[in-house]
Amino acid sequence: MFSCTELRADLSSGEVAFDYLLSGGSGPAIGFTERLRFPVPPGELSQPRREAFDAVLRLLHVVAGVSYFKLAAPPTVDLGPVGFTAAELGYLRGVYLHGLREFAYQNDLPSVLDTRFTAGAGEPVPDPPAPDSSGDASWYSIDARPLVPCGGGKDSIVSTEAMIRSGRDPVAFAVNPNSIIDSVVSASGLELLKVSRTLDRQLFALNRLGAYNGHVPVTAVNSLIAVAASILHGFGPVVMSNESSASSPNLYWLGEPVNHQWSKSADAEQALQAALRSRLGVTGLYFSLLRHLNELQIARLFCGTTAYDGVLTSCNNAYTIDRPATQRWCRNCPKCRFVFLALAPFASVERMVDIFGANLLQDEDQLPGYRALLGIGGPKPFECVGEIAESQAAVARLGELAPWRATPVVRQLLSEIDPLLPSWSDVLDQRALSYAPQSFVQSLSGLTGAATVSSPA
Repeated sequence: MFSCTELRADLSSGEVAFDYLLSGGSGPAIGFTERLRFPVPPGELSQPRREAFDAVLRLLHVVAGVSYFKLAAPPTVDLGPVGFTAAELGYLRGVYLHGLREFAYQNDLPSVLDTRFTAGAGEPVPDPPAPDSSGDASWYSIDARPLVPCGGGKDSIVSTEAMIRSGRDPVAFAVNPNSIIDSVVSASGLELLKVSRTLDRQLFALNRLGAYNGHVPVTAVNSLIAVAASILHGFGPVVMSNESSASSPNLYWLGEPVNHQWSKSADAEQALQAALRSRLGVTGLYFSLLRHLNELQIARLFCGTTAYDGVLTSCNNAYTIDRPATQRWCRNCPKCRFVFLALAPFASVERMVDIFGANLLQDEDQLPGYRALLGIGGPKPFECVGEIAESQAAVARLGELAPWRATPVVRQLLSEIDPLLPSWSDVLDQRALSYAPQSFVQSLSGLTGAATVSSPA
């Protein structure tokens, strides 16, 4: 059994600790403690604000537990003695049953799809009063300064610029930011709110000894950390940068979709919104500004400015937990290849080389990786990349543009993909993708200044 045992929060220091226990089987039980450090809030928190912060921490306690659950993937998760609303339970089940499907698939653990959940408090508690009734929502204003998580990539940069143009005075946010994220935030001119997250070191030791390992839905963890930080410091909505393509699964396994980006998907966003609304009685606390856009539309928006060319970073090798970043792009992973491919139709060869340090489409050793992005011979890679149709359309478009069409990778890929592809304009305008445009953006005064996000030029 995996148990979420104790949660401790000290606002005088900003320290939060989550305790967990793995028990059962032939060996002794193993306890874990994960720690967060939030910046100490200014002044004393009102009782309603403190209660809201504590409620988000209770959700986060369970969600962050995925890192330790996966070591053994036991059949039962004990959520602890705290009662959750039906919507909260729905979201928590989604994090484990959908967010861990890639982990289950890669470790051949179909039992993960049948994980059971127990809670010491028994049945879910009733939903609290609606926002317009007697519930106390005085601690929150949707028009307060928005918090914009910054990952260093094109998506969060587009959201950041849109929120700056809206005149809403956004604040950048990051969990464990490194020098790369610091440089992106510096280019934006925003202040940065930081939270540190420290995983229990036993996690890495047990992985080295052969415990189960694999992908976890880290965006779900970071999203709740951001919501907690926003509440603690009196900011407004957490404005994410998750696009429509994040809802597209990589493959189907045992009849179920497996999506590397589930915690960035529209389903996850709606489930978290419902969970927060059911407990806190407020709306608009969390949403993605870019949900109605696909990767190519976002790439086009990013290329409208060169202010971030020297700091843009989307390579996950720059964000490893156990070693510091040494370079912005490894230039040899699915993320590097896809971001290069998405930006290239809107940028010159010279600009792309300035950003990446090389022309990836000139390097024939990149061909196997690009074939994977185009769905040639298998599903798209387990990475945060766009739909196969987007990659195919980008290659087809580059075949129409000199000098991109002369590069070895583009020439070879054009000879291998189906000539009856959707047109570039159909893909760019969302008419040929798996997931139709959606938007869960709440009504925000002043957001009309970000209209270019809704209608990219």
